[in-house]
Amino acid sequence: LGRKIGLGVAVGLALAIFVFWLGWVRAPSPQEICAHKIELVLETTGPEQREGAEALISRLELNCVQAAQNKIKLRGKLVYARYAKCVIAAQTLMDAERC
Repeated sequence: LGRKIGLGVAVGLALAIFVFWLGWVRAPSPQEICAHKIELVLETTGPEQREGAEALISRLELNCVQAAQNKIKLRGKLVYARYAKCVIAAQTLMDAERC
C-alpha cells in the first residue's frame, strides 16, 4: 500500500511539472516572435510607407532573433515565455514593443 501511494505521488508530481511546463514555460520560438513582428509591420503600413517598412523589416530580420535569444540567456525561460506570449498576442507593433 505504501508503494502505491508513493508511486501515485510521484506520478502526480510528474504530471504537475508537465502541466506547469506546458502552461508557463513553453513559449513561441524567437523565429516565431520575429515573424509575427514582421507581419505586424506589413499589416500596419500603407503603400506610401513601404520604403520605411522595408528598412524596419530588414533591421528586424538582422537583430530580432538574436535579441530574443539573449533575453532567454539573460532573464531566463519564465521571463522569456511571458514576453513571447505577449508579443504573439499583440495586435500592433507598438503593443509588441511594449512587451
